[in-house]
Amino acid sequence: MAVYLILYYSKTGNSKFIAEKLSAGLICNSKRITPIIDSVAVLFLLSLMKIGIPTNISKKEIEVYSEVVIVGPVWGGLLISPLRNTLKKCIRASKNIHFAVTCETKDEEKNNKYGYAKVLREAKGLGDKFVRTTEAFSTSLVNPENKVWSPKLSEKIKITERNFNSELKSRLRDFAIKIKSFEKQ
Repeated sequence: MAVYLILYYSKTGNSKFIAEKLSAGLICNSKRITPIIDSVAVLFLLSLMKIGIPTNISKKEIEVYSEVVIVGPVWGGLLISPLRNTLKKCIRASKNIHFAVTCETKDEEKNNKYGYAKVLREAKGLGDKFVRTTEAFSTSLVNPENKVWSPKLSEKIKITERNFNSELKSRLRDFAIKIKSFEKQ
């Protein structure tokens, strides 16, 4: 039986929410990824340049688990630096990786310039054979008023227990099933 570790980075709380739900479903530990610099502007710039940034997650810590689930946001269509660094550590530890993002992009816009599909492809390319599954959890699924995008963190749409609807629950359940399917291989 696989022993999972969920690692997540979250600014708005959306990635944390999804990580906690996955942790409950997979019955495993989760840990917040904390980069040494946590300024959105600096992290965005480093992400744009595809530079990883040191975090609190160590290769040695990862090695005690069978598989790792990484959850984090998409910013401007980029694989952000803390996630890039964590992916590389999992690869060096030769661990199967399941990678999920939270985002504001609607599914029908996932292939646009700022869409999540590019980020999932980049994670898959970076992780090669180690990245087994990918998924996206969009706040557009809980945005009934079709709120306009806002650059302010305080005004961003939050995934909460109250708006955790059947579409998100189904997507989360299906992702957990895909993750567990690798136990049998």
